[in-house]
Amino acid sequence: MRTRTVDITTRLQLLDAFRCAHQADTALAAADRSFHRSTRATARALASAGACEQQLAAARDIPQALTASAALDDARQAHLDCTAGHRKAHDRLCRAFTASRRANRELAARYRPHARGRGTSGKRRSSVTAGLLDEVVAMPLELIRAADVLLVQSSGGKDSLVMLHRIATWADRAGCTDKVVVVHCDLGDNSEWPGVRELAQRQAERYGLRFVAVDSTGGLLGLVEKRGMFPDSARRLCTSSLKRDRANVLLTEVVAALGLDRQALVLNCMGLRAAESPARSRKSPLAIDTRASNNKRLVLTWHPILELSETAVWQTIADETLEYHPAYDALMPRLSCVFCVLAGFDVLVRAVRLCWALELPLPEQYTDLEARIGHRFKEQYSLADVVAEAHRAEVREGPLIWNRGDALCAQLGDDTAAAYLERMADCESEAYLKRVSLAV
Repeated sequence: MRTRTVDITTRLQLLDAFRCAHQADTALAAADRSFHRSTRATARALASAGACEQQLAAARDIPQALTASAALDDARQAHLDCTAGHRKAHDRLCRAFTASRRANRELAARYRPHARGRGTSGKRRSSVTAGLLDEVVAMPLELIRAADVLLVQSSGGKDSLVMLHRIATWADRAGCTDKVVVVHCDLGDNSEWPGVRELAQRQAERYGLRFVAVDSTGGLLGLVEKRGMFPDSARRLCTSSLKRDRANVLLTEVVAALGLDRQALVLNCMGLRAAESPARSRKSPLAIDTRASNNKRLVLTWHPILELSETAVWQTIADETLEYHPAYDALMPRLSCVFCVLAGFDVLVRAVRLCWALELPLPEQYTDLEARIGHRFKEQYSLADVVAEAHRAEVREGPLIWNRGDALCAQLGDDTAAAYLERMADCESEAYLKRVSLAV
């Protein structure tokens, strides 16, 4: 596709056209599967009714005849129900076919002037969409100017912090800081380390950005108690229920508050890095969120720091004097849930020891819940096993201790950590003097 003379607005319009065609084709495929299932169900119901008729004809006495007659009535009713469902499935299929044809025609009309007659089906469509996304993400300032709102998903952790810094810097250059909303999904005191919410707010306020905290109901423990089991890598309901679903509610409210009479462009910014896992390494810097997008909003998921290494993240924190959570100084690798189902055994042991050092009752709460619901924290081992190993580590090494700046010492060396702490002390002094002057 030749896009050298195509502006970002046209690129975004093309992306939405591809999105509409993709969603319409997906709906058509689903309707087709539903239609074929209803066809098979109707055929089975008809065969069952036929078998009941044979049983009735073969009845040798009145009780057998009554039983067979009742079964035949049920089978005929089931066939009628299946027939009605089959008609509805056929109607849905017709509507989906019409919608798919319309969406693909609209896509072809938009795409044709830039494609020089080449088709848009199959792999060609996927490659063109990916190419458009790569072109758009390569011009971040233009993308931010074109957007109506940027939602920055902040956990308060190191990756979210550096992602926030990058977005805030770009938004400032683009003159669009008013479009940025920093969103923190608060998982509650029984899930997160102390001070995470307040830290996320300070991180946002450093750049003068709007901050919104989305509260969870019951937190992770409440969700586990309700389900009777802990999440796992395949069923991460802690992420979907406590974070994504609630953030999507906020997304709807934010778009509605814009009061636009056209489709809004929403950039949903997340601090994922490719180096974190094989699954994340397959992510694209920019992608269409087909689940959240509709005619009222085009939602693009943006991973602004996808290419950064862990060392590069810490270097940015040091260079820019960004405030990070002290749990990292206790050498916790991530600021996720206190007990994350994706964490390794050694990390969970350290989390238990950190809870004891901070006098947090979470290990006992989690092991009590584990025993109460009869479900292990992980398939390989229970949280009670983790706590037992933490006790052994405490006997060998004594209570967990750490100093401010230990995370930077481990990642970048003592000199970098010392320089960071000196600059941070100056920043804190300036902030204190500012608060005092405002109070006076």
